[in-house]
Amino acid sequence: MYKEELRAVMRGRFAWMGVAIVLLGLGGLAAVATQDSWLDGYGTIGYFLAPVCFLPLAAGMIASPRANRFVESVFTAPVDRQNWFVAKILVILTLAAAYYLAIAPLAAVYVANVGMPFLLNRYLVWTPGILLVCVAVGTLIGVLFIGRSVAPPVATGVGVMLVYAVLVPLQELLVTRGYGATATGHVALTSPLVLLKNGLGFTLATSAIPASTTMTWICLCLIVVGSFGLAAWIFLRAQGVESWEASPGQRMIIGLGLAALVLIPALFGDTNYNKDAPPQNGAPDIPGLFLRGGGTLALVNPNEPAPTACCDTLLNRDQWPSLPTGQATRQDLLLFLPVDSKQRLTRLEIQVTGQSGLDVQVPPGALSNMLQTLETRTYPPGIGPADAGGHHVETGWVARIPISLFPNRPWDIGGIRYPIDVNATYLVDGSPQANTINARAAVEAHVPNALAEMAGIGAVLPLLCFLAMFTRWRRTR
Repeated sequence: MYKEELRAVMRGRFAWMGVAIVLLGLGGLAAVATQDSWLDGYGTIGYFLAPVCFLPLAAGMIASPRANRFVESVFTAPVDRQNWFVAKILVILTLAAAYYLAIAPLAAVYVANVGMPFLLNRYLVWTPGILLVCVAVGTLIGVLFIGRSVAPPVATGVGVMLVYAVLVPLQELLVTRGYGATATGHVALTSPLVLLKNGLGFTLATSAIPASTTMTWICLCLIVVGSFGLAAWIFLRAQGVESWEASPGQRMIIGLGLAALVLIPALFGDTNYNKDAPPQNGAPDIPGLFLRGGGTLALVNPNEPAPTACCDTLLNRDQWPSLPTGQATRQDLLLFLPVDSKQRLTRLEIQVTGQSGLDVQVPPGALSNMLQTLETRTYPPGIGPADAGGHHVETGWVARIPISLFPNRPWDIGGIRYPIDVNATYLVDGSPQANTINARAAVEAHVPNALAEMAGIGAVLPLLCFLAMFTRWRRTR
């Protein structure tokens, strides 16, 4: 019965095409996400948002036999209703497992390039948990509607899906602001996705997780087992061939069961958010990374002038492609000194250091000749760096430092940001005391072949699905 139900799902001419389009879209997102942090981009979509869509899918698949009157044959023919219902659920779980296997090659490419970070490790467990929860709740929703249309159960499934998904960032925001244990924080626990995330001990954006998770896991098991059990009991005991046949007592049990699935997690889930969350990956902390303008450093190609819109803390934000990892890239680092060009410098010492796997190499003798190679830059009024007296420089000195950047030890495929520190000491003619500049910025790098690898591996399964669609079309046309 399970085999026949599974074949029936893919029997339509364009079922395979739908699968191919979904997988092609996810593969395209994987390729695009390599331009920035893959875990932040594709990870959120492929391992969180897409699996939640199985909730309305399960609701529609369970409710469709009622809508097309197929379930009448199940109630009247010599077929065990229990076996048919279990087979139907197994088909949905098979589709969920197929989705999980379909995104595995993309994760394999990621791990082959950068290893297994903590967040991806948790994603690989979170996703099957999301799929199981969504199938369980979707099955319960599909059973509750016995009309002649799948629109009500699917619409209800979409609504519940949105609530579950929205409560995840809401809970992270509440925890960040210290309100995780408030009444609103408890309401967020009605989402089993939040419970599963808390139980696995990771976060998406905040920095705190619950210190205890015993009640979290109990509530999560209650939702999964309770949804499947209540759905089976309703289908087998409280419904007939065409309509409900529940007694008043059974209706009360159904109402109390639904209320328990919502209220128990909200009332008893763990909310003691006083434990620091583990780091998601090996990315360093770079304060002020997303500031635009006002920086004292710029990165340009050799002998090129400073950019017109200057300068970001992320030095190569507007350059594409970014720096390749495992290769040396020749660049010029510009240091904008807060000294007017009318003043003469008698001393200038500069030290450039890369952090977190970024090797910065300066040609021998380049730093010793900085005073002879100084350039000037004219700033718009009020934009230039502030001198020792607090006045903005209109035309100031610029030190051009030839460097070679060699990024190593990547912790992501794209959007890898390495800190770079510049320490400078300078002495102005006539000034008795030397001044110092301590500037910190970052450069972005990427794994060179990741885009092609992601695009290639992401296109294999969609092409196979298109081939299966074409084969079925040839047989049935």
